[in-house]
Amino acid sequence: MALAMNVLRARHVVLGPRRVLSPGEIEWNHSGVITAVRRPRGPVQDLLVMPGLVNAHVHLQLEPLAARERRFVPWVRAVMAARAGRTSATDRAAAVTALRQLLRNGTTTVGEIDSTGCSPAALRRVPLRGRCYQELTGFHLDRAAARERIAEREAPASGRSAAGLSPHAPYSASASLIQSAAVRRYVSIHCAEVPEEQQFLRKGTGPFADLLAQLGRLPAGFRAPGVGAVRYLQQLGVLGPRTQLVHCQELERGDAAILADARSPVVVCPGTIEFFGRTPPPVATWLRKGIVVALGTDSRASNTALSMPMELQRAAHLWPSLHPAELLHMATEHGAKSLGLRGVGRIARGCAADFCAIASGHEQAMALVADFVHGARPIAATWLAGVRHPA
Repeated sequence: MALAMNVLRARHVVLGPRRVLSPGEIEWNHSGVITAVRRPRGPVQDLLVMPGLVNAHVHLQLEPLAARERRFVPWVRAVMAARAGRTSATDRAAAVTALRQLLRNGTTTVGEIDSTGCSPAALRRVPLRGRCYQELTGFHLDRAAARERIAEREAPASGRSAAGLSPHAPYSASASLIQSAAVRRYVSIHCAEVPEEQQFLRKGTGPFADLLAQLGRLPAGFRAPGVGAVRYLQQLGVLGPRTQLVHCQELERGDAAILADARSPVVVCPGTIEFFGRTPPPVATWLRKGIVVALGTDSRASNTALSMPMELQRAAHLWPSLHPAELLHMATEHGAKSLGLRGVGRIARGCAADFCAIASGHEQAMALVADFVHGARPIAATWLAGVRHPA
């Protein structure tokens, strides 16, 4: 029996960086899988269709803080305090609200950092694709305790969301916790985000040492590894294509080459860079070295909104040497690669029927992509598994 097909015919269909089918037709089956991409066999809509956007790093449950603290370690303390009084119902509701907002703005895939275990339920209600990383903290945990913590927090794949673990950062997760999490799993780690992190790892001093001591999580006799975050993770043997590193704001000389050799993807979050007033890292250099660099929104505690179009607009401002098509590629296929996901982040036969569109008129495709990336054209609609969702 023949499968029922669905078709979208558009003035332009973006297939990859500077690769556009004009006009183009996308056909998909009842399972939401693309079966053909070709020249149209009928009248077209005035749309430019792009792959669904990939938010490679987001904390769906975190909401804006009451006070906008811009110093990082006090901000960490404020986030911890804000989380203390929350319930599971509140966390699920926040995640559902965030997912709906992302979907309206063209996002079809997320890399979620789940700190409570509530996100899989939210992803069943608003079933975006992605990878749901269960967050792990515990700088004091030895190998046995680390394995126990992982057993408590590990969750299976759910719906369209694959599973993963997120040992939070080298200053909040022990070596045993990081290594145990990375064994045959996809992991996401905040890495080299601030100078205080590098100070703690090199010398064992500074605000993070003070915070861990106050929390009772600095092991007796702790000795700093004496290297920066990237070399520390390299020594632990956890770098590689399955290890997504987030921020990498404070890379040291030679770190980019290490990441390129290891094929570890990096996620940058323009909204967080602006929130804390940081200097933009050299993304163009990383891309030239062959590093997969993706974009994320991070959380509403360090961003004004969860909007990938807004992140693209910020990215265009932070890295003006990058062509809009390169930035869009970072927000689509590179995002999917950073999450270890196949069949998403691009429009091709066999891929998920996940895409978004903007109004086109009769302008050239690359001019429209540039308009979108610079914030001049809003998302008109999003298709998730072939189902249309209005903006």
